Amino acid sequence: MQNLSVPEDKLAKTLQLTSSACAIAGGTILAANIPAISKYGFIFLALSSSQMPIASLRTKDIQMIIYSGSLFFFVDCLGIFRWILS
Repeated sequence: MQNLSVPEDKLAKTLQLTSSACAIAGGTILAANIPAISKYGFIFLALSSSQMPIASLRTKDIQMIIYSGSLFFFVDCLGIFRWILS
């Protein structure tokens, strides 16, 4: 019997896993609301949101490309600008 499934993309799987870990870390840091470190949660969230479009491009997941791209540009960059750069 011939296997007709799509070959596994190990880089995409790794990016998805590390993206999830960064999102959990960033969300936890923000939720902790510790003034000295909470602002750095946006960096982890930006890492998460920048890895996901790459993984989504590799797997051809158009909806996730749009979702993760919009999150990175609109939410994470605003957070970094608002809480770290200004």
